[in-house]
Amino acid sequence: MLRILLLLFALVAADASHAHSASTSYLQIGAVNGGEVSLAWRIALRDVDALLDLDADRDGRLTWGEVEDRASDIVHLAARSLELHSDDRACPIAWQPPRFESIDGAVFLRLAAGARCAGAPARIDVHYALFAGIDPSHRALVTTPGTVRPALLAPNGSLTIAFAAPDAAPAAHGFTTMLADGVLHILSGFDHMLFLVALMLPAVVERRDGRWVARADLRGALVQVAWIATAFTIAHSITLALASFGLVRVPARVIEPLIAATVLATALNNLRPIVTTRLAVASFCFGLIHGFGFAEVLAPLALPPLELARALLAFNLGVEGGQLIVIGTSIALLAALRRWHGYPRWILGGGSAALALTASAWIVERVFDISLFSL
Repeated sequence: MLRILLLLFALVAADASHAHSASTSYLQIGAVNGGEVSLAWRIALRDVDALLDLDADRDGRLTWGEVEDRASDIVHLAARSLELHSDDRACPIAWQPPRFESIDGAVFLRLAAGARCAGAPARIDVHYALFAGIDPSHRALVTTPGTVRPALLAPNGSLTIAFAAPDAAPAAHGFTTMLADGVLHILSGFDHMLFLVALMLPAVVERRDGRWVARADLRGALVQVAWIATAFTIAHSITLALASFGLVRVPARVIEPLIAATVLATALNNLRPIVTTRLAVASFCFGLIHGFGFAEVLAPLALPPLELARALLAFNLGVEGGQLIVIGTSIALLAALRRWHGYPRWILGGGSAALALTASAWIVERVFDISLFSL
């Protein structure tokens, strides 16, 4: 039974390893100048690689030469993934070759373009198809003329931009957009979600005479979970704000392995408990690391301070909402199973072992920039 559980978890982990954080692109649409509309689209290099397999020599590392050799394929990908229409007529887009752009240690491909529409359109319809049918959790954050607050586009989603008459309530639209993106970031970010699950696994049991036994009274478990969740929330809110405002910057290539390391450390502590008290302190320390990971979504937007503060508030509230969903679901399920005699061995032990193996694979992938599960 343990082997079956570990095999099922490994299959899920193999898929999760490719989507350890939410995939996001950034599209800037300029004002209309006659019939011309300027575009600037930034797509994470790892996302382009996932779609086009840019690594020609299979050494696990991308070079500019490998990217440049596939420039025409990248432009073709952009052309089939983004369409503009005005009055039901297509606006042809002329794409320029991609360029590298580094944002807080994350590498993006920047594609500039110009679209020509008939006349001087008052409205333009944007249709977005990147990752359509492949990754429904992918999102594009779109900034448009008249407002710097982003709109949210999912694969196969559409957006109407009114140039002559901007949205009457852009603030609410921008707030709800970032709120939804915060929820999505937790629910599609497997490393953040599995970290929370690792914390929840031992919450419904307690150590007595060196053994795990079910808690008779769940009130103690709920109090412990509340302290752990609060400490994690405060910590990641601090570093999310510091990173978003550019006060502290840590490259993604450093943060992503550290996030995986927090999952590994928590899972190993479940298997051989070292930290049995002050779990909220450990949650706070690990939350500081996760906050830098959350900031990867906001940093590339380059919003003015006031707009950034609003986006930060909305995104953080969304993260908390997603976090409550994960914690509430986990606790309800684990509480129902806690009295099963096999809980300590199969659920706590087997689940933590699978989490540790998954996190170890993530660390190797992120440190050496390779994909273990695609070999």
